[in-house]
Amino acid sequence: MRNPYSRDKGFTLVELLVVISIISILSSVVLTSVNSARNKAKYARANAEINQFVKAATVAQGESAMRLQDITGSACSYCVCGGRDLRNVPTTDGCYTQWVNDLNAIQAATNGTVSGIDRMMRDPWGSPYLLDENEREYGPTDCRFDTVASAGPDGFLQQDGPSCTGIGDGICFLIPSSRPCP
Repeated sequence: MRNPYSRDKGFTLVELLVVISIISILSSVVLTSVNSARNKAKYARANAEINQFVKAATVAQGESAMRLQDITGSACSYCVCGGRDLRNVPTTDGCYTQWVNDLNAIQAATNGTVSGIDRMMRDPWGSPYLLDENEREYGPTDCRFDTVASAGPDGFLQQDGPSCTGIGDGICFLIPSSRPCP
């Protein structure tokens, strides 16, 4: 009869280390997948919010028969934001207050047709969204578009002029012109 307290039962130290190593590797793979899914969800939310804003801006232009820069009172709302990390800027920062003013002006210009964009204060990474009002900025033959953008995960706007090119890891949408371009 075998002794129940003999040493041939149980696991060796090597076996335990192998199991712990396998569990560590599997958990790192799972965490990487979760982080990737979380980042994709943030991009999807930012895209949806910007798309909602573009629709509201288009309605505001139609209801008021004005360009965005006439509605917001600025030709470059995002210009006060450049060259710095915008994640979690204080609510007193000019970049944040300009975005909030733009949201309120655009929502008011829709004459009640659109609601809810005034709750779109920050992108999923904590930065205020950025509006650049370019339509006919330099006269009636200027065919540039207005844009709205998110600085993205790094918090820096890297936009090259009045288009959605070269924005780094951010997101940018063109807003349709209020009138056809010549």
